[in-house]
Amino acid sequence: MNSPAPAFPVFDPTVCDPHGLRRANRLLLAQDLLAGRTHLRGKPVHLKLELTNFCNLACPMCPHKTMQRPVGYMKPSLFRRILDEAAPELEFAYVHHLGESLFHPHLPELVAYGSRLGVAMGLSTNATFLTERKGAALLSSGLRFLVISLDATSEESYATMRTGGDFAKTMQHVDRFLSQAASHPDLSIVVQMIVSSQNQHEVQAFARRFPRHVVFKEARDWAGQVPLGTLRPRTTPSSPPQPEPPPSLPCRLPFAELTVLWNGQVVPCANVFEAVNVLGDLSVQSVSDVWNGPPAQKLRRAHLQKHVQAIPICNTCPGHAFCAADFVAVDALGQRLRNYRPGQKTPRPGLS
Repeated sequence: MNSPAPAFPVFDPTVCDPHGLRRANRLLLAQDLLAGRTHLRGKPVHLKLELTNFCNLACPMCPHKTMQRPVGYMKPSLFRRILDEAAPELEFAYVHHLGESLFHPHLPELVAYGSRLGVAMGLSTNATFLTERKGAALLSSGLRFLVISLDATSEESYATMRTGGDFAKTMQHVDRFLSQAASHPDLSIVVQMIVSSQNQHEVQAFARRFPRHVVFKEARDWAGQVPLGTLRPRTTPSSPPQPEPPPSLPCRLPFAELTVLWNGQVVPCANVFEAVNVLGDLSVQSVSDVWNGPPAQKLRRAHLQKHVQAIPICNTCPGHAFCAADFVAVDALGQRLRNYRPGQKTPRPGLS
């Protein structure tokens, strides 16, 4: 039985387009969150699908080096079934989590499968394996959003931030792909620098090198799981980093999205990189069964009641703010593109 509804702000449903299926789905999710419901009438708008947790680099801001779970690759049959069940309400699928997705042998065809279902497909890559052939296949797949995580304009900084990669070869991959992609206006590409004490002296050079695509991002600590230590950019005494206040509403993520590990296990969000807070297993369950299953409802109830102290990762995360009108008005791809708008001078916070 659901707990009594908290005293949340009243939401005006007239902002919804009643003829838009996905907008109507977002409206249902917003109404349920604001009413304090744990069983949601809407479906997830965003899925983060880990095609593999194998990675060829050892980046200091990434928890991959401490990961305990086995390395593997998502079966194409599982991927297709997940998207079949989540569509047509599913708006955005990000085929990336704790690995380099370009090493999945079926990546382009899986992206193309999601595109044919009408799902906006996104990807993040370190570009070390972005060969001409792989790039051409991605450009033919219908991919809508791509983050190229580069982080440096010199071999010295690259060796620190993207340990194990070949700087000169990767830059060749990036330059060639940007040239290939010039004739694909439907694909939004950002070339990203995670700003740290190791590379902040190259910020201006990075912006000049990729003027049409540059995005700066803050290094995130994965909800307190990755100590950034000396990686934090140097700041002047007059401008120390300010902690963000906790959101007044529950974290929006348990009410909007799921993260699926390569073996089908489902975790609540992109901060979870081990099999922790597992909500279900899509290798044996349906998306609907996991989305409104007992573990998911228990998690939502804890967030609604602000009793997350006993929940690993949630208890060290400031949460992610929810604005009902904005959530309903802007689809998941639009939210993503807005958050990664090229040319911003200030490093953006947030999840990957």
